[in-house]
Order: sequence, then C-alpha cells, then structure tokens
Amino acid sequence: MTDHFCRFGIDRTFAVDRDRLERRFHEMQSASHPDRHVTSEMGRREQALAESSDINAAYRTLRESIPRAKHLVELYGFPISEQKSVPPSLLMTVMEAQEKIAELEMARDRLVKEKIMHELLAIVEELEGQRETIDAERERLARKWDLGMHTGDPALLSAEEKETLGRMAQLLSERAYLETLRLSVSAARHGKPAFIQH
Repeated sequence: MTDHFCRFGIDRTFAVDRDRLERRFHEMQSASHPDRHVTSEMGRREQALAESSDINAAYRTLRESIPRAKHLVELYGFPISEQKSVPPSLLMTVMEAQEKIAELEMARDRLVKEKIMHELLAIVEELEGQRETIDAERERLARKWDLGMHTGDPALLSAEEKETLGRMAQLLSERAYLETLRLSVSAARHGKPAFIQH
C-alpha cells in the first residue's frame, strides 16, 4: 500500500497542518504536472500523468479527516472493511428503520404517512447523535495517538498502540455503516428508494 503521508513528507498523524499539506501539494503538482512535459518523449509524459494522478489521490485522502484516518489505520494493518453485518450497537435501530420504511411504502393515508415521517426523523436524529458519540471517541483516540511518537513498522507497535488503532478501525467501520443507514432513512423520508444493506 502506498504511504501518502510519506509521499507528502509528513508524520503519520490523524491531524495534519492543512496549510503545509496544501503548500506541499502545489509544490509536487508543479514539479510533476503533465503540462511541464509536453515536449518530452511519450514515456515521460505518461509517467508525469501517472505521478500527477497519484499526487491528486494522495492529497484527496490526506486533506479530509475520515479518509486520512482510514488510510492511517490501514497502513498499520487494520483494514476498514465494508461491513457485511450490522454492528450490534445498531441492530435495533436498523430493524426499527426497516419496519418504518416498509410502513411508509404501504401507507396510503396522509396522516399515517406524516406520523411515520416524524418517526423516521426521530431515527435520523438518533443516528446523528450516535455519529457524534463515535466522532467524540474517534477524536479522543486521534489526539492520544498524535501525542506519541510512532514507528512506521506495524510489527513494532506496542500493545497500547495496537489497541488504539484497532478501536479506531472499529469506530470508522461503525461510522461508515451508521452514515449509510442515516442516508437510507433520509432518502426514504424524501420518497427515494431506501438502500439499507446487511
């Protein structure tokens, strides 16, 4: 896996200096931009295009907190897998959301639909609250990680560091599932197809 932190010459931390990151991005793009190699041979032009594309991808990953956090934990061997099953903490909410969406699809009476829409709004608000709780813990773990000096070698991580990264990976997975569920319930409220998967 390509280490975007290394590519940009910055530490593997959850928080980054965004101004420094942007300056480094512009420096790297300026040096490798395909327009600078218009008169070069075809192989060099293709290489410049590939380098420019890789720099853009790395920058997009590092500039936003969630993709940056996913990349960091994956570099240490803690992949953020697409959830195939419902996180236990969300099971009851998922079942309730599915039930209310089915009721909404079947409802013909305007007042009944309004009642269900109100109940779905309550579910969305609950999911937003759960996301805030996850984000608060995620930010706490990020600060804890960022205060330490860490090896680049996953084999040399301490037990505490492994525990921190493992919990961060779990929180990111739960957050991704929660966000998908929130978007699905919101879509159903607006008359669009719901896409709850598990």
